[in-house]
Amino acid sequence: MNDWNTLEDWNKIDDWRLISNSPLNLMQEVKSDIHIPKKVYVHDSTLRDGEQFAGVVFNRDDKIKIGKALCECGVHRIELMPAVSDEDFEATSALNSMNLSSDIVAFCRSIKGDIQKAADSGCKAIEMEMTTFPRLLKAFGWSFADATGKMIEASHFAKEKGLRVTAFFMLITQAPLDFSEKFVKKVVSEGEVDAVAIPDTMGTCLPQAIYHFVRRVKKWTDKPVEIHAHNSFNMGAAAAIAGVMAGAEVVHTSINGLGEGGGNAPLEAVAVDLELMLGTALEIKLEKLHGLSLLVQELSGIPLQANWPLLGERVFDTESGIAVDAYWKMAVSGLNVPMDKDISVKIGRSRQVVLGKMSGTTSIEIKMMLLGIQKPEDVKVRQILELVKSRSVELRRTVNDEEFKKIVASVAGS
Repeated sequence: MNDWNTLEDWNKIDDWRLISNSPLNLMQEVKSDIHIPKKVYVHDSTLRDGEQFAGVVFNRDDKIKIGKALCECGVHRIELMPAVSDEDFEATSALNSMNLSSDIVAFCRSIKGDIQKAADSGCKAIEMEMTTFPRLLKAFGWSFADATGKMIEASHFAKEKGLRVTAFFMLITQAPLDFSEKFVKKVVSEGEVDAVAIPDTMGTCLPQAIYHFVRRVKKWTDKPVEIHAHNSFNMGAAAAIAGVMAGAEVVHTSINGLGEGGGNAPLEAVAVDLELMLGTALEIKLEKLHGLSLLVQELSGIPLQANWPLLGERVFDTESGIAVDAYWKMAVSGLNVPMDKDISVKIGRSRQVVLGKMSGTTSIEIKMMLLGIQKPEDVKVRQILELVKSRSVELRRTVNDEEFKKIVASVAGS
């Protein structure tokens, strides 16, 4: 995307990404530090890491439904762990048999049994895990040579099975840099690895730290880099975006941010942010994100909080009278964002004006117009507003349309 630094420039633009964007994202200082690959792949781990959230269980049919929905949404890679159970193996095999456009990727420990399960289920690619954290290696009783040797040996076995191998370095962001460098270089040079995955397993990295770490990893190897960010401290989406900005070719996500502990980088945030703020075409069908979110909420039993960015039930509802008045004045002046270019519509949602304690007279007038109610004189609009406010306080929520109609009728008949 080009710079749009003057008011005249902004009045002419017709690209939804620019209309909804901040001009600060397009400053030359920002763009000069971006190294986004020509092609970025979305690798979703809802069916593996998402199910690791305590209490979530997806059965075979659930995984097939979600897998097909992910494919229809345009996700490039869908991750499962066929070695977990017979049912997971069956789900992985079933998805592989459907000839989906998405790659079905198996998550494996660096052991032959897991890798064999991946191959037997029909997978052509694996994410092969090994801890890279010295203290955990010590707890396991493994030396550096033990850990790297296991991963190297497993990679050769995977290649014998014809699999694409991504070395997944668990806890690498908790390890000292010199240890991480030595570990990655040894596995890549002596193993058969097609890509390296950098998980921020504990979710403790600042986005800037992920950015610079990915830049370092890019110097350690010429293999593609994947970024797998956890959301333990609410850094997931930002860290994932930072990884892509630093040159990571693959970004890992999870629907609704579902995952171990605090979860993973949310698919919806990563997909929208990359396209909106960085102009990166991911081929993700943004309008399908809401339906996908609802499906996972239903099957996981984990509802989203109402103000969850982009997909929360009330995130596009506006009650504040000041905000409604501003939007309305821009609309009647022809200066608002065209509805077909509004981010809510782009992701299959819509904006709503709701009435409550924070409403103003403009909100009342708009709601009456939407409900086909003739506007009364100004004094009665103010009376209606006061009754709406009082009713909202009494109910401790917004006033719905039927309740509003009764309030209007009571004022009109007075």
